[in-house]
Amino acid sequence: MRSTILPPTCKHPMLHTMAENALTHVIREGTSSRTGTPIRILPPMQSQSEHHQPALGNNPRNQGNLQTNESPNKNRLRANIKITSTNLNGTAAPSENMNYLAKWGAISREMYAKKIVVLAVQETYLDQAMTERLQETFKKNLKIIISAHPENPCAKVGVGFVINRQLLEPNKIETYKLIPGKAMILKIKWMKTCTTSILNIYAPNKRSTHPHFWVKTLTKRRSNHLPIPDFTLGDFNVTEEAIDRMPPRLDDGTAVTALKGLKQEWEIRDTWRWANPTELAFMYRAQIHNKRIQARLD
Repeated sequence: MRSTILPPTCKHPMLHTMAENALTHVIREGTSSRTGTPIRILPPMQSQSEHHQPALGNNPRNQGNLQTNESPNKNRLRANIKITSTNLNGTAAPSENMNYLAKWGAISREMYAKKIVVLAVQETYLDQAMTERLQETFKKNLKIIISAHPENPCAKVGVGFVINRQLLEPNKIETYKLIPGKAMILKIKWMKTCTTSILNIYAPNKRSTHPHFWVKTLTKRRSNHLPIPDFTLGDFNVTEEAIDRMPPRLDDGTAVTALKGLKQEWEIRDTWRWANPTELAFMYRAQIHNKRIQARLD
């Protein structure tokens, strides 16, 4: 897992990317081991004119899908904010004897201890009732925004954002669901002059569907006049280079080409790999047919 620091000047964020293990294995319950190691944080390589398109709320077509939370009072000013991403691998943590409420209690404590302001989460597996209970239980400390799978929210995908209200009470929050349960944009105004947009994605496990997934993400963003995100992060379910797998091997060419097409159009790059061209770091680990495999999918 990697965190990103945004400076108060809101200038080029790539210069302020930093590494920090953020959440414990309790939060990453699942059959495969996902530990606190680098994720892909993809900020723009340079400023682009497309960043000056109308904001989320300015297009009437967005109004049915846009969620806005105004917080005019008690805005907590911070010199920087830390953004982190993690795959939750489901609601509970049975190996730690935790139900989903206890697991989210651990998330809340870790976010405060690590001073994480915005946490992007994947594989949440939360339905509306569970989300509302979490929101009520942790409303003092956390702002929880979930985009669930529309048909089977407790068993499939789910992405979301968690804002640490102990560290930041934003002036304004806007969210937009590009693909329910799989792609969601958060736009957060955290100082008078600082607005940051973040795209949280959970790409399909099936590599052959990646081109359609990214085309749909691109199309939804353009058709709704949303700005290119300042950061794109989440679970990409693909590795671009052989070095990102152990044993080393190239991933599915169709899926890799689709991701590279998005990066080229938005002029973004894998910041962690760019800064660490030869380092090995894996967050996905599994035992398949008596063979141990590792990958940097996030």
